[in-house]
Amino acid sequence: MGVVCLDKMRGRDRRLTKANANRNEATVARKLANGLTITTEPLPYLRSVAAGVWIKTGSANEFEAQAGISHFLEHLLFKGTEKRTARELVEAIESQGGQLNAFTSRDYTCLYVKTLDTHVASGIEILCDIIKHSLFCDLEKERNIVLEEIASIEDVPEDYIHELLTEHLWPAHPLGRSVLGTVESVGRFTLDDVRAYYAHWYRPGNLYFSIAGNFDEENVLTQVCNELQNLPPGPAGQRCTVPATGHGVKPFDREIAQDHLCIGFPGASLKDPKRYAFDVLCCALGGGSTSRLFDRVRENEGLAYSVYSFNSAYLASGILGVYAAVAPHNFARTLDITFEEIRKFRDEPMTADELNMNREQIKGNMLMSLENTFVRMARLAKSMMYYDRLVPIEEIVAAVDAVSIEDIQAVAAEAFTPERCAMVALGPLDGQLPETVPL
Repeated sequence: MGVVCLDKMRGRDRRLTKANANRNEATVARKLANGLTITTEPLPYLRSVAAGVWIKTGSANEFEAQAGISHFLEHLLFKGTEKRTARELVEAIESQGGQLNAFTSRDYTCLYVKTLDTHVASGIEILCDIIKHSLFCDLEKERNIVLEEIASIEDVPEDYIHELLTEHLWPAHPLGRSVLGTVESVGRFTLDDVRAYYAHWYRPGNLYFSIAGNFDEENVLTQVCNELQNLPPGPAGQRCTVPATGHGVKPFDREIAQDHLCIGFPGASLKDPKRYAFDVLCCALGGGSTSRLFDRVRENEGLAYSVYSFNSAYLASGILGVYAAVAPHNFARTLDITFEEIRKFRDEPMTADELNMNREQIKGNMLMSLENTFVRMARLAKSMMYYDRLVPIEEIVAAVDAVSIEDIQAVAAEAFTPERCAMVALGPLDGQLPETVPL
């Protein structure tokens, strides 16, 4: 297996370098002459296929006046092409039992199709039609839909408090802004703004086509080359910088039934080797039913139905956080337990049994998720976007296994300090939130 340049524009294939592909997987990465990357993983024992076009840009690359334009553009891509209406795009897939959808994150945008193996060609053709020939029509209708989406986030406290946390942790930086943008920014977008953003970022060097499932590899490669090789090449846009970190406590009083708590610390970026230690730390803190927070807050004291930790890694930075939703009279006790457990990771080494259990949980979740074609397709695309190579599963497993007790305590000592802690709370707080972080 290897990285191959499918130089179809000059009529020949040329092998460039050996890839670090998993020898037990038929995964291959190729690159067209214009810079577009193709990754494939045939799985002939399945009846389905997941294919996607990934664009290496998201809200982290937006200027303040552009906040939400990546997501807005993703919506507009589905409003019709030169030869299909919006309904015809979806109907072409759903009439064959498939699914057509898209999503936007901070680092990337993805358009994807899931279909039966008998309809692979039509699924790919639809994706390419959208990428190449979108008319960006119905701008005002779609603007209203996105504004409704923004409003819906504020009506869901668990979602909204995560937005408040990232804004507090990464102030005045695109990573800290909502992927959806704001009512003000989305309300300003013009068709010229959308077309300019599309022209700047939707270039072959920023595009990744990925497919996993049961398909004829030669037919797929030929079709993708024919569809996308003539996209004009161009330089990729400038990436976002590493954000400065905010800290401290921010209360947001609201008359709702529960108090919602979110605590965040700077984590590891996607290219930081310490990301695996942060994964294990997150899992042990609140990642499952045997985690410390779940065990103490929910099982032992019955303070909350929902309590968990999360670890999100991006190209520029990362965030390790904790969320809990509790009745107001349980807020103070939940806060005390949460910070007590956070301090323990910093001050006391975890046991070997706890380390092994959480490493196994991470590996099990990852390996079992690979039974899903979308997860496999996404893994291939992200591997090339982030690392410019196919990262073998064995390499990830080995990196998780290599995390030591000392590694966990080291990243905890680095992260869990008052000057690196951002805390927000939303609800009828009644003055229960401390003025400073209790670390």
